[in-house]
Amino acid sequence: MNDLITIVVPVYNVEKYLPHTLESICGQTYTNLQILLIDDGSTDDSLAVCHKWARQDNRIQVYEQENQGVARTRNKGIQLAIGKYVMFLDADDWVEADMLESLYRLAEVDHADVACCLLQEENQLEEKDNCTITERTIIHGKNKTESGLALLTVWGPVCKLYRKDLIENIQFEEYKVAEDLLFNTNVVCSEKFERASLIQYPFYHYMIYAGSAMKQEFQDKYLEAMRVEELCYEKLTKISPEFADINLIGCSVSRVFEKYAALSPEKKKQYKAEFKYCKKFAREHKNALLQTKDRHRKISGWLKVYIPDFYLWTLSRRMRG
Repeated sequence: MNDLITIVVPVYNVEKYLPHTLESICGQTYTNLQILLIDDGSTDDSLAVCHKWARQDNRIQVYEQENQGVARTRNKGIQLAIGKYVMFLDADDWVEADMLESLYRLAEVDHADVACCLLQEENQLEEKDNCTITERTIIHGKNKTESGLALLTVWGPVCKLYRKDLIENIQFEEYKVAEDLLFNTNVVCSEKFERASLIQYPFYHYMIYAGSAMKQEFQDKYLEAMRVEELCYEKLTKISPEFADINLIGCSVSRVFEKYAALSPEKKKQYKAEFKYCKKFAREHKNALLQTKDRHRKISGWLKVYIPDFYLWTLSRRMRG
């Protein structure tokens, strides 16, 4: 019999989307599953949906707790997992039917610590793009650096099949944002981590709704993300300078610029001090911002470091159309 795979699904106020998610999990061609639904203090009918599906499928186990946040919820999932492999899935996303079978086979054939795939973003409010990727090209990590780069093709913990004994002592830390990247950074830095393989195909469908984090306006937590991604940059570049090209700090600074540019003039005044901090942070990390092979990123980094107000002006004009 194939090895048991544990799927960890943190659940919080997703009653509208959860049935589609569970349908995609329960319909996997790989059937030897432990499905952990951990309700994190939902105030809607999410818990009732969990119990309804558990009555229909005995592979589903439902747990409930007072609201503690996604980091603690995923950590609880790791503790409860009994599978050889663990996968994390967000309760409002969905996966294609052969995702687990494909990742499991890859992990077993390559003796990989982590088997990964791509994800496709889908915006509920916009016309859905058809996936144009049809070939399933595979990258076999030959060493720790190549494997780390493959694993971090997608920064978050979804769309990955982790060997349980690799992550059982690695915790999601309680940051408001970027804790996903820090978790995977700690995976790559672990002495146990040696190999990851990547299928360049988006089995995982990441849904963007009106209230999704990607749709939110400027918040203080984006400054925290810069500091977390700075920590990840420092940890990874100690392993190899090749990790600098992921542009971790550049991405976090770009997020702040873009969120700030989208604000009204009145809101810009409200967050003036926070944006000033971002500009200072960019200057202090100019080497990291400019240390990239990508020409567009390098130009963007140069503008943020040396003429940030002009760059902000161009972003604001572009967003106004």
